[in-house]
Amino acid sequence: MISPNWYRYLRYAICAFLLLLCIRLIRYRKPKEPYIPADIVNEDPGFLQSYDTSTELHRYSSVYFIESSAPFKRIVTIEPRQACAIESAARANPRKKVIVLFASWNEFTNPNQIRFPDILTLVRLPNVHFRWLDLEHFAQGTPVEAVIKSDKLHQHPNGAEYLSEILRLVLLYKYGGIYLDLDVVTMKKLEFYNPNFFGAETSRLVGSSVIGLERHGFGQTFAERCLNNFKYFDKQNNVRNGSFLLTYQIVQSCEKLTLDEVVTGGCGGLLEVYTERFFHPFDATNVNIMFDSDQLDEAKRRISKAMVVHMLHRTSRKMRIENKPTGYQLIAKNYCPSVYGENSDDF
Repeated sequence: MISPNWYRYLRYAICAFLLLLCIRLIRYRKPKEPYIPADIVNEDPGFLQSYDTSTELHRYSSVYFIESSAPFKRIVTIEPRQACAIESAARANPRKKVIVLFASWNEFTNPNQIRFPDILTLVRLPNVHFRWLDLEHFAQGTPVEAVIKSDKLHQHPNGAEYLSEILRLVLLYKYGGIYLDLDVVTMKKLEFYNPNFFGAETSRLVGSSVIGLERHGFGQTFAERCLNNFKYFDKQNNVRNGSFLLTYQIVQSCEKLTLDEVVTGGCGGLLEVYTERFFHPFDATNVNIMFDSDQLDEAKRRISKAMVVHMLHRTSRKMRIENKPTGYQLIAKNYCPSVYGENSDDF
């Protein structure tokens, strides 16, 4: 008669064998070859190629979005509301190039790295282009080259946010144009008499979700000053980073005491700071108005004079439209109709 211990040892042996087999299969499995669907390539021939080499696109003053989570995540996800931001910018600005950049150390040529159901919808818009932002070379010759190549960003608990703040300034420093966060819905043409502009988020602080800087002249000088401060991002506890840094540099450049003085009194033509209603009609305490059908009239009032609406994705991400007449449903149906049509059941 076989003892119970023998059966137990047999089970252990079988489990060990199966585990070893799985490890060998994983180790020797050939990686999938990068595959880009032909219909994407036909619409955007330079799809996911390095933006540094996209010299044809460098000629234009473009609208930019940056997805900077790849260095911190294995899979990059672009959600429908972020796709809405891209579509709205493209539709409102048909004569501008809208460039979506995926920041990564490694060549970003495999769509399997992207969870982006709406990419086929967006790539059909003639002015939308998807490119790879090569972190190995992108910041060369800029004040933050050493910061990006160091381990400081990865070791910092807010490394992804800092990388995003740095990259938007490097991008505008090198190429000029307009930067938008991926939770900014555009409702009007982004045309400004001064190419250097910002939007007040509060009476004391500008936002960093909408920035315009010219490629040369004061715009480039301003971006360089900000980047020189960003070199010390890990030692300043937000005092000179992100919106705090922009506000500080604006007040200093305009020789004013407060941001409100810049908004009301101008900056001698160097730059423009628009009031909250232009870019930031909502904040984290009241963005829920955009999802409340009982407050539709208030939502309409707040967005009536806005050029864009910053949707504060981190706060509003779990708020749903649920097919009710709300402010966000209104702008989605009108300004990103294709993406909304594909995702109206879960928007």
